[in-house]
Order: sequence, then C-alpha cells, then structure tokens
Amino acid sequence: MVKTKKDLQEAKVRRKYETGSDRQPESRKENHFMPVLTKQSRFFLYLHKNLNFLVPVFPSSSELHKKADLALGWLLRSIAATGQRGSAHHYMPLRGWSAAYPETTGYLIETLLDYAALRNDPRYRHAAFLCAAWLCDIQQPDGSYAGGMAGQTTRPSVFNTAQIMFGLARVASSPDAPEQQRTACANALRRAVSWLDGCAEPDGSWQKGAYRTGYVPTYYSRAVWGWLIGARTLREAGIWPEAAWQDIQEKARRALLFYATRLLPEHTIADAGFGPGEAAFTHTIAYTLEGFWHSARLLEESGLADRARRVADRLWEVRTARQRTAGRYDPDWQGDYSFLCPTGNAQLSVLYHQLWRDTAHPPYDHAACAFLMEILPFQAASGGLPGSVPFWGPYMRFRYPNWAVKFFLDALLPYLRR
Repeated sequence: MVKTKKDLQEAKVRRKYETGSDRQPESRKENHFMPVLTKQSRFFLYLHKNLNFLVPVFPSSSELHKKADLALGWLLRSIAATGQRGSAHHYMPLRGWSAAYPETTGYLIETLLDYAALRNDPRYRHAAFLCAAWLCDIQQPDGSYAGGMAGQTTRPSVFNTAQIMFGLARVASSPDAPEQQRTACANALRRAVSWLDGCAEPDGSWQKGAYRTGYVPTYYSRAVWGWLIGARTLREAGIWPEAAWQDIQEKARRALLFYATRLLPEHTIADAGFGPGEAAFTHTIAYTLEGFWHSARLLEESGLADRARRVADRLWEVRTARQRTAGRYDPDWQGDYSFLCPTGNAQLSVLYHQLWRDTAHPPYDHAACAFLMEILPFQAASGGLPGSVPFWGPYMRFRYPNWAVKFFLDALLPYLRR
C-alpha cells in the first residue's frame, strides 16, 4: 500500500509519542474512577495538542452503544450515591461523590427519559421520576430553587430555576408518569414560572438571583428557553389560559432582545463567560447559542434565530481553521488551546445537530460529528467524562461533572437512533 504524506507524518508522531517524554507512566492498578487514559486516548490527546487534527475514524454503532451504556451506568450511580435524591454534582477521585445538584438534576431528567424510550428500560424512567419527586420536595416557598449543591444555600437562582423547568415540564407531560406525580410537577412548574416572571425587570433582564451579584451573563438566553418550555407546558396541560401564555411570550421576547444586544456585528458574543471580562468556556458559549436558537424559534423570531446561526457559523469557521476546539474563547474568538472542555464539545455537537435538523444545511451535520469525535476517546472506564482534558485543566479541575455525562448522552442519541 502506498503511504501518503499524512500517513508518514502520523507514523512519525506516533513513534515520537510512544518513546518520548510526552508518554505518561501507566498505573499498575487502575482505579475504576481514576483518570487513567488508554494508550489510544493518550495518542489522541498528543495529536490534539501538537498537530491540530484528530484521525477521522467514527466508531461503529455497537461501540457508541457501549459508550452510552457506560455513561448511563455512571448517571444511575450518581443518583444512587445521594440516596435517590438527585444526581451528585460530580465525582472526584479520592474524595468520591459530592452532594446532589438541583440545576443539572433538572435537565438530565430529559436525557433519562429519552434513553428509557430508546432502550425500553424502566430503570432510567424510574430514576427520572425519583429525581423529579426530589425537585418538587426541595422547591422553596416562593417557587424558586436555590443555587449551588443541595443544602449549600437558600439564595434563589434564576438560571438554576429555569434549567430545572426542563425536567419538571417533561414529567408533567409524560403519559408514563403517575397522575399524582404529573400534578405535583405541574404545580411546581407553575410556581417556578411565576417566580421568574416576578423577577423580570422592565427591560426584560434578570438582575436578581445571579450567580455573580451585579453580572447578567448572555447565557441567560437558556433561562429564557426554559421559561418558555415551562409556560408552554402549562398552557398545553390546560393549567394556564391562552392569555397567560401570550403574556409570557411577550416578556420572554423582551428578555431575548435584551440579551441579543450582546450578539455583536462581528458574529461573536459579549459576556458569555461566568464573570465580566472573562473568556467563555465552550460550555457557556453553547448554553448561549442553544438558548437563542430554541427561544427564537419558539417565539417565531426568525431575525434573532439568524443572528444566533451566524455566530454558530463563525465558531465553526474558527474551529475548522484550527482543526480543533479550544476550551474557551474570548469575544474575538481567540482560543485557549491548552485544554479541551468535553462538556462544551458535547453541547456543541447537540446544537449543530439541531441546526442541521432545522435547516438541512450539510455542514452542520459535519460539525456535530466533529465536536463529538473530539471527545470520544476521553470517556473514562467508569463512564464519566472529565471536566477538562487534561484532567487538571481549568474547567471543573479533577472532577467528573454530571452534566458532562448528560450532554455526552444527548450528543450520542441521534447516532444511536439511526
């Protein structure tokens, strides 16, 4: 077989990697949860850091199903670790499981129910319903949900409350849920939607209940999406009249227009990070774009949807030019390539697959595949996904967050359904 220049270059790099200082010593006894990379994974990491490309070999369907099995097992263990009262925020080697995290427990309910339907497996449905019951139990008297992990604080969080709505709405409308639980989730949803309504400022923004006091991030566009999903579910269930739904739509439109002022003419985003002036992890960039795309389509605001799409196009241009994804970007799309944020990659795969479904534009399908392929080698033997690659990177350092697994499963789902 005639070898191409690329084949020879790859072989040269492989020899250097396997004999050089970049190779890490293998653990004699692998801890089930420790971040021990396989030889193949280390090679992929070396390529990612040094040659700016990954070998485009997409796994078979059976291999993807195995990865999903591992991830689902990890999620079930994260719920068992809290006594079936929510999913643990993260797993940390040597320290074990953390307390439950209401925000991400809320939206991972959707993932569990999707896989319960795909696999016809009642375990995932049962776990989802247990999570929903716990969320109904811990809702605060004013209808809000507290930020942080369970028991950390009682300070209400706008963003966390909105994310929990995704799970409450799904169970409230699920024909498989017991009637009593559907009613409980609908009541919790009604109170949460009303609380967000009461927190909205005249300009549409949410100033109260912030992650950082005084900072209103652009990724609140995803809170608008959750708010709309909650209100629409109440209308479809006959709990809210049409007039109430129309009122929420107008307020959500005002909110989205407020956050859209941060979608800049250069097709980039201002204030998409966790703090003012900070570069944004791909995790919050994806949050922002998901929120704008879905909210704009629910509100039939094609102009806002097009603006979000142009930002997504620009991000893909940057990704294509470098042939790899940075862990975070500044507003000028200058990337920090010292690490990869697997959570963000998984979310971006989900986003671009949705763009492809909604527009039938082929490059989005390719983008979805590329973002997913970049993180496939880094799933741990336990099924978890690290916050950063390398493991000591700045996002969720030395931890396996539950939402990384949730979005990884969401990214796999379209390929498992084919």
